Amino acid sequence: MKKIASLVFLAALAALPLFAGGGSETGSQGGTKYTLRFGHVLTEQDQFNQYQKKWAEAVGAATKGELSIEVYANAQLGNEEDVLEQIRQGANIGWQTDFARLGSYVKGLSVVNASFFVDSYGEILKLRDSATIKALNQELADKFGIANIAFNWAQGYRMIFLNKDAKTPADLKGLRIRTAPAPIWVESVNALGCTAVALPYGEQYTGIQTKVVDGTEQPYNSAANLKLFEVCKYVMETGHIFATNTMVVSEAWLKKLPQNYRTILIDECNKAGEAATKALAEQTAGSRKLMLDKGITVIGRDKLDMQAFVRESAKAYAALGLAEVRAAVYKDIGKN
Repeated sequence: MKKIASLVFLAALAALPLFAGGGSETGSQGGTKYTLRFGHVLTEQDQFNQYQKKWAEAVGAATKGELSIEVYANAQLGNEEDVLEQIRQGANIGWQTDFARLGSYVKGLSVVNASFFVDSYGEILKLRDSATIKALNQELADKFGIANIAFNWAQGYRMIFLNKDAKTPADLKGLRIRTAPAPIWVESVNALGCTAVALPYGEQYTGIQTKVVDGTEQPYNSAANLKLFEVCKYVMETGHIFATNTMVVSEAWLKKLPQNYRTILIDECNKAGEAATKALAEQTAGSRKLMLDKGITVIGRDKLDMQAFVRESAKAYAALGLAEVRAAVYKDIGKN
């Protein structure tokens, strides 16, 4: 009986490496195999989800299957706060987020998601060389254990979808507009003249339908995926935020990867991000047309008081103490 118990104990010990080290296991060639479980809140049909799968395929091919990525849509891994906490604890989990959320840890990072901060994808790419952004990302890794491995996954300009013909910040007064639950999102949307209401991504449609909120702000592609044309009559083409997403993993987990795997993971993520951004840009015209065909009335920039919206956006920078960070980044990238 003791002999049987000893054999069971030894078998259990032998199995331990399969589960130790944040999702690593013994590889087919005697090396180490690593798995990253990567999630987001978007639908399976979203272009980002499709290109994250392409990222996973590229990494798997380049590492001969020794590093694999499993992609989970629709918040299958849990809500963002819980997932980010697991990442901080060293779990083999990754997440699609944005600088607004990361600003909850390192406040200066949230400036990237502030209203009218960047005007194009070209400026987003310049941020990768900004000494200020690099230092803030390093602080995020060192103090909070979150590694920002790519931030060139751009969704494009965010617009306001609502049920009122509005053209100025004053026209938006008293309207409750849904935004993401992070301080810079809330302050930036408040600065447009309305009242920001933080709701989860998946609750926007029902939130408008049940009048919990009067509208929401989203890029055209996301709005089309969410079928906002069924609950909104107008879209204000403010383009108030050029939305860029970041891909994060655990800094502790990342350091456990062999250097060449780490390089492959990051390089392929950036390649996929550029391809996804291009695909989304091409899709935007179709999404806009779809919404027009479904009855949405477009209020273009030529009909909006854009000077007033840009002027009012300064309130968000002042409220969160981000004016100096903005100035530093602008100096880095040569933007006036």
